[in-house]
Amino acid sequence: MKYRLPVVITPLGDGEYMAECEPVRAVATGETLEEAVSNLREAIEELVRQFGEEKVFEDIKPETELQVRILEVAV
Repeated sequence: MKYRLPVVITPLGDGEYMAECEPVRAVATGETLEEAVSNLREAIEELVRQFGEEKVFEDIKPETELQVRILEVAV
């Protein structure tokens, strides 16, 4: 089954990137944005191997259309 997951990419101070997927509680880093996302995919696959697809994706509905928006807040 395929899932559409929101991923947040954050540049880290040391030139690396962090990729984070809150709905499945997974985080990974990499030296490039692409490497961080690839490492995140591997981390999610490992979670599925350890805990099973049903448990990892229990809060995700595969048929739900994903909408991601950026909120800018000035303080």
